[in-house]
Amino acid sequence: MKNCPYCEQDIVWNVKLKTPNALTFKMCFECDSVWNMDQTVSDTTGSNFEDLMVGKGLRLDWENVEKLQPSD
Repeated sequence: MKNCPYCEQDIVWNVKLKTPNALTFKMCFECDSVWNMDQTVSDTTGSNFEDLMVGKGLRLDWENVEKLQPSD
């Protein structure tokens, strides 16, 4: 399990959205940092949940995020 490099308060999870497109990504639930599945989790990569959702034209809703497993 890898701790979030930004907040160091929680582990990074592989997650998916409970939406028709079932978008998958990596996320820290403490600080809402996100990474694409193909990105290395570091403090020089990633974005935040709000920017990801707005960029995809999706409604900002944490209830639609499902934890799959801790990211490696």
